[in-house]
Amino acid sequence: MASRVRRAVHQGLWAAGLSLTLASGVVLGQALDALGHAQLQSNRMQQGASQLESALLQMERSLLGLAHADSPRIRFVGYDPDALYSTLRRAHAQADALIQQLIQQSHTCQDWEFQHALLRLELEWQQTRAQLAGYLGLGKPTSPSNSTLLTFSLRGQDTIGDALADFKCAVHQHTMRAHESSRRQLVSALSTLCLSVGLLGWLVWRRWGAPARWMRRALEAPHRSATYERLLEGSEWAELYQLLVFQERRLREVELFMRDLAMGRTPEPIKPTDAADPLARSGAWLLKRIEQLNAARREAV
Repeated sequence: MASRVRRAVHQGLWAAGLSLTLASGVVLGQALDALGHAQLQSNRMQQGASQLESALLQMERSLLGLAHADSPRIRFVGYDPDALYSTLRRAHAQADALIQQLIQQSHTCQDWEFQHALLRLELEWQQTRAQLAGYLGLGKPTSPSNSTLLTFSLRGQDTIGDALADFKCAVHQHTMRAHESSRRQLVSALSTLCLSVGLLGWLVWRRWGAPARWMRRALEAPHRSATYERLLEGSEWAELYQLLVFQERRLREVELFMRDLAMGRTPEPIKPTDAADPLARSGAWLLKRIEQLNAARREAV
């Protein structure tokens, strides 16, 4: 009964160890994938924010250039109003595309602070686009109005530049939180994996390593064999141990038999284990042959 309970416990531990190893391996893979995905998304967001910042800077510079296009200094250095107006329209289209791209890339993000910063950026861009719509709708370079010039630098109010700066900060904070969550998941999966591997290692040792050591110690110290027999009881190693003990006992019997023969004494017959024991039969045949030779020698004398 005790051996059945012990066997059932070992089987349960094997199932638990294998299940934990498989589950922790899956979680570890998911954590690594989430960490890589968070880093990739962060790189895309940072790249998009940097490109948007560059586009907004080109728009602001183009507006300033168009505002001073009639200045003799501007004309002297070769400023072209048509080129500035084309640059403004191109940068405006690029900024609008980048805003839409950022919105599409972050539609699965559940971070409230990040979504708030993105919403603010979108609203500021809509306001900026509305302020520039009239000027861009003219289709030709003219001197922009004061309200148009103050689109990017109106003091006392939020601007697209402030919203973009907050968005970049939100991207950084979101990336740090995602990395921290992935690292915690990774550490948890690694801890579980180490625990499960340790459990499997102990089970392997308990199933093969420990019984082999107990058998060796039992054979080396026969006076303590009863202790190790109890440890091996109920396992598949018990039968092997009994076989080894039997073979060692037979070997000692053969050793004693041959020593008596070598010293000229008549050895005790080897005790048969069953009716068809070949070793006992061979020993009996050898003793009979020795008796025949001794009888022939006595008759010759």
